Amino acid sequence: MKLLNLIEAAGFLRMSKSNLYQRKDIPRYRRPGSRVMLFDQDELEAWLRQGRIDSQSESALEMPATTELHQAPEITAGVVDISSQRVYHRSDRYR
Repeated sequence: MKLLNLIEAAGFLRMSKSNLYQRKDIPRYRRPGSRVMLFDQDELEAWLRQGRIDSQSESALEMPATTELHQAPEITAGVVDISSQRVYHRSDRYR
């Protein structure tokens, strides 16, 4: 049983510290009366083997069945001339 602190666990899982701190599904421990979070390396390895991924990351990893570039819709927006319009600035210096 090897205990890792937040920085070591973030490096082990290849996550940012803030992401690891916010995720509640990752097994963690706290010492009584302390704010220090500790992670058991064996439990983290078991958690990784289970393939737990949050729904946002999972949807980002999924690729559509057909990805053909030539079927992309063409953009036919015209160029808008804004040179005649005044731009509002707070400072009179830039008006």
